[in-house]
Amino acid sequence: MPRPPRIDFPDAVYHVTSRGNGRADIFHTDEDRQRFLAQLAHHLHQCAVVLYAHTLMDNHFHILVRTPRANLSRFMQRLLSSYALYSRYKHRRPGHLFQGRFKAKLVEDEVYLLAVTRYIHLNSVKVAACRRMSPQQRLERLNAYPWSSYRGYCAAAKAEEFVSYDVLREYGQDLRAARRHYRAYVQACLLEDDRPLLEAMAASRYAIGGSTFIEQSEERIDGRRTGRLQDRDLDFPRRSVPLDEIDAAVARHYRLDPSLLSAHGRRVGPAKAAAVELAARLADMTGRAIGEHYGIGATGVVATHRRLADRPEVLQVVETLARKLRKLPLKCKVPV
Repeated sequence: MPRPPRIDFPDAVYHVTSRGNGRADIFHTDEDRQRFLAQLAHHLHQCAVVLYAHTLMDNHFHILVRTPRANLSRFMQRLLSSYALYSRYKHRRPGHLFQGRFKAKLVEDEVYLLAVTRYIHLNSVKVAACRRMSPQQRLERLNAYPWSSYRGYCAAAKAEEFVSYDVLREYGQDLRAARRHYRAYVQACLLEDDRPLLEAMAASRYAIGGSTFIEQSEERIDGRRTGRLQDRDLDFPRRSVPLDEIDAAVARHYRLDPSLLSAHGRRVGPAKAAAVELAARLADMTGRAIGEHYGIGATGVVATHRRLADRPEVLQVVETLARKLRKLPLKCKVPV
């Protein structure tokens, strides 16, 4: 039977899952989970993928990601291969670690982004072992579960460097209040299921969203399906943005000379940080090449990305300019 093709385009958002072969465990120890998260962080940076949420269970994991470079398959291939190699060596178990291809569904706009984030975070208390727990016991497990991004959503002290907490912006710019509102949003489904979301997830094997979004997704797949075993993921046109276009856009926004962005030092502070982050997301270049252009080196590119977590005003500029440079709408829509 041909494998189902996958929709792939710049800035798409996916709910991704992968299980152990034959539903066997893929994580046997806390060291395994720590290794997986370290590899996840590494490949997120290498592939310029944005991670919104994650949860690791014994025999599977969930992640919610955005792919500015339309490179989901490449990212997942690197992540799963690197962890499988580690696991085989560590536990001396031959054969396949994962059960077939990973599963990925497109996620539509902010409403479903919030709902899928909650669904992923609640995975730790929705397993069979938790069904007989009292509400208080479930809540305690949810708050204490260490292999999920949920704790970082609820408390800044638990935030992980490789997770983007942009979803919290749906609750306003006051992050303390946003974390409180998100915690209440998740706990509202601690005992009950989110029926509308489950219905949306069951409606299509390719997408999670409204009926129009799902129809558009499936029409594009049906139109390009060959029925052959050689069916490949559907790669819609992607655009690698030249550095001079990035520099020009940043210079216009900050009203400065573009040549200042490539000068050594931090005289243009926020502007250079925005340009470096945009280049990492859009230019399809190595960190070394980007660092050479902006006079900061490859390590400077990594450091700039990490510092932006504490600079929401610069991140907002990056998101705005990225959409303009990609010439894509604000919300995740299937290209037509």
